[in-house]
Amino acid sequence: MHRRALLLSSPALALPFRPSQALSPQQGAALVPGWRMDTLIRWGDSVLPDAPPWAPAFPEAEAAGSQFGWDGRLVAAIASPRATDGLPRMVLAITHPQLDPAMAFPDGRDRPEVAAMMQGASIINLEQRGQWVVSAGGFQARRLTGATLCRAKGPGAERLGGAVQGVFGLSGGCAAPGGRLLMIEGEASDWAPRLPGRVGAGHGWVVECSAAEPGAIPAKRTALGSGAWDGASTELPDGRIVVFLAHSRGLARFISAGPGSDPDALDQGSLAAARIGPSGLAWEPMAENAWMDMAAALVSARATPMPAGAALHYGASGLILTSAGEGSQVLRPQGDAAAARYGIATLARAREPRGQVAALDGPRRTWLGTEAVEGDAGMVLGDGQMVLAAPRGASIGGLLPAVDGSALFAMLRRPGSGAGRSYARPATRWPDFTAGTPPRSALVVLSGGM
Repeated sequence: MHRRALLLSSPALALPFRPSQALSPQQGAALVPGWRMDTLIRWGDSVLPDAPPWAPAFPEAEAAGSQFGWDGRLVAAIASPRATDGLPRMVLAITHPQLDPAMAFPDGRDRPEVAAMMQGASIINLEQRGQWVVSAGGFQARRLTGATLCRAKGPGAERLGGAVQGVFGLSGGCAAPGGRLLMIEGEASDWAPRLPGRVGAGHGWVVECSAAEPGAIPAKRTALGSGAWDGASTELPDGRIVVFLAHSRGLARFISAGPGSDPDALDQGSLAAARIGPSGLAWEPMAENAWMDMAAALVSARATPMPAGAALHYGASGLILTSAGEGSQVLRPQGDAAAARYGIATLARAREPRGQVAALDGPRRTWLGTEAVEGDAGMVLGDGQMVLAAPRGASIGGLLPAVDGSALFAMLRRPGSGAGRSYARPATRWPDFTAGTPPRSALVVLSGGM
């Protein structure tokens, strides 16, 4: 039986499993006194101002294209400039990688055209009004879907014809210098059988959006190659952008040729592949045309293969690599992020590490999240408190702190899922708990204990 996932706060490194923590907490609730959990936005809630009310029993493509998607992974957060009212504000990017017809549609029958609009990404505005809330009709709010027109940019632009219709299977991503939001079509191939002729060579790339310009056409940056499923980014002292990309064949690093102040900085740069050993990581330069076939280029560079589903985050300590079965490791550059070698240290290793999906570090604590997995509910990833229990069947789809350090945002994805479960017979009806209402992925905020 799928059990509840846990979100934990912990000091790094000390990780004994505590059976006393494997109790049955209330699903979808904060567990520790002083902490508060609030739901910010759910599947079907409005992202765009003209979105109609959610009507899950009567799914329509046009409505879905303006509403929050069915699945979710929180991938990026960017601080917004302060307005005259002085309120702290943020832009968050949440990808919607997948859609299970059995859970999303009343009769369980797939509706590919509607599904194409339920997936993609939502970019939302938050503001701090005593607590963090979604800003209704926020200026930067937008939806990316199977109907979104994109520009192909970089060395592969001509081959793709310059324009590409739709984004599909956005599995991961990150914020990048210059107010960039990078989202990666890591699960695009899963959509090809459902939408014949619509998903092809123009999909599977890194999609760049501007957080400050919601009207700008998203760009598919071919210089970064295709086939990655997650990414992380940072800035070098000279202003150049570094992007790390997780592939099944290995970890790649892209360093832009020019500074991030150039709007097209990600169209030119150099790629390198990571060789990871017990003593650390060494970057091996890749050929200039590596972007054309990243899988082959990583093999040629003898990159160390990556565990399936490995997640990346660039934090205060360096590049954090989190994967099922391997726990979380910090790859610390010996210099800045362009260094040829990185040291390696264990951030966290669980006794039952299956399903570990996210980790991020900060000046005060380390946060870890787990997938819903087979086994006991108390799969502990830290020597600290269980702060949140996810709903039955759900998993943690990304963790990010508020820009002012006052709260932590987490995505609770696919609640109620599991073998034999369906729209009519879910494992839970969280978060509404209303008869006939299906469970809904939701973005939540944890505050009060930071």
